[in-house]
Amino acid sequence: MQLDSYLELFTTLYGWAFANLLGEILTGTGLAALPFALIVFSAWHSAKEEGAGINGVLALIESVQTKLITALLVMALCFATTPFTSLHNINLSYKPEQTADGSEPQVVSTQGGTNSGYDRAMADAVNGSFARSGNLSYVPLWWYSVMGLSSGINGAFRAGMTSSERDLRVVADLARMATIEDPALLHDVQRFYSECFVPARSQYFSMDKNQISASGRGILAEGSIYGPTDVDWVGSQLFRTEPGFYDVMRSYNPVPGWSIDFNRDSEYMQGGASDQGFMNPDWGRPTCKQWWEADAATGGVRERLTSNTSTWRSLLQVAQNSITFNSTDEAKDAMAKLAFEKANPTFVSPDKMLGDDYGKGTNAWRTVTGGISTIGVGKQAFESSLGMAPLLNMLPMLQALVLMALYMFLPLIVVISCYDLKMMVVGGLAIFTVKFWAVMWFVARWLDAHLIDAMYPGLTGSALMQEITQSVSSGQPQLYKRMLLNTLLAVMFIALPLIWSSMMAWVGYRVGFENSSINKADNLSDKAGKGSSIRLKR
Repeated sequence: MQLDSYLELFTTLYGWAFANLLGEILTGTGLAALPFALIVFSAWHSAKEEGAGINGVLALIESVQTKLITALLVMALCFATTPFTSLHNINLSYKPEQTADGSEPQVVSTQGGTNSGYDRAMADAVNGSFARSGNLSYVPLWWYSVMGLSSGINGAFRAGMTSSERDLRVVADLARMATIEDPALLHDVQRFYSECFVPARSQYFSMDKNQISASGRGILAEGSIYGPTDVDWVGSQLFRTEPGFYDVMRSYNPVPGWSIDFNRDSEYMQGGASDQGFMNPDWGRPTCKQWWEADAATGGVRERLTSNTSTWRSLLQVAQNSITFNSTDEAKDAMAKLAFEKANPTFVSPDKMLGDDYGKGTNAWRTVTGGISTIGVGKQAFESSLGMAPLLNMLPMLQALVLMALYMFLPLIVVISCYDLKMMVVGGLAIFTVKFWAVMWFVARWLDAHLIDAMYPGLTGSALMQEITQSVSSGQPQLYKRMLLNTLLAVMFIALPLIWSSMMAWVGYRVGFENSSINKADNLSDKAGKGSSIRLKR
């Protein structure tokens, strides 16, 4: 039997364990038999009030017989338990949603474990050690069938949806939570911005645009995947590929981690020292292209931006699985562009970063970036608190707890209703209604993905990531879209189950209190008794 959350695996066992305890109390005290006495007394009392007298004995017997048989049937289906319908005879399982890295999720179960904290915290639900009684996993046949049918309908509905949606909301949420807190990385981003990007951009604005190559003009053309705004960020494709920019520009000062290359660092001396006592520095001066594109171990800025923490690595993986990129290089550029916005560097003249001034500038900048990072973390924490993740995680847990309460109180309701046939149908509708909430949330997620498609048309890497990048830097149109999407998803997650539950409540009311077929069948014996009494009087 496949359930809909980790918690439901255990609350199902707890709910029926509590129900079995209450059932044992009702049986042990004799309260479970009281409804039969009430049925006989009620029938006798009705006959006496109607003045049937001796002539209505046959009708009274027929009425009592019908009601007792109905009560026995309800009791057998909804109250009595057998080992054949034990939850320990089946494997309660749950298949999580597709993981962020795109791999197929592993099905977890009560028998095989969930590999989560629930296994240890709720182990007594599986082995039944939390109660002194015996096996508490027995479920009456009717409720067992309703649970199985509801779970089967939920699974069939999800399996019937052939479109596999890209979880673009996860990309956006991870992008908002990701921060850069490594002072060394923040310092290198600042240096690259000041020593490579600002000079390259200044050269671009001052040069004759006719000197740009055909490939360079293609990069900047309207409608290309880069466009005219390509020159507005440090990883510009034009600056990386156009001769005369990053390929020949070099860091103003030595960069720690980069070995000296005498073919490149021509100002250094092969011998290491001159007659005037000049000594080569410890590190070389890479070209801006090398500095940006090298791997993280060598000191490449882009690779370090996109892999400095597990959050950034997960974000890159999720983005590649969810967004259409033309290449891995474009995906890394998109993530680096986002990380660059997080770093938020400002221009510091490299001329001031020499000798003692260099050390003072570095210390001052680390102080500033530390403050910016702290403010950024606080801002992201605040935005995360307003995100949808708490709601999306809370509602399935609420569903599991509501189901546990339903299971727990069913024995009491069955007995208090005097084993009423209408109660059996209404109780089944209640379980089916609550379990079907999971389908409503599946529909809400599916529709949310389509709304994101509609608000971010194209969904190419540069299109969506540009929206996300501007959103985290407080771009008003993007924040408006984000607010609208969050509001719609919240409404769908709450309103759809409410609408569904309201409709099913109306159905339950019609079944229980209106002129339904069950209500007519339940009163058939009374009508027959009245008819027999009239005939006998005549």
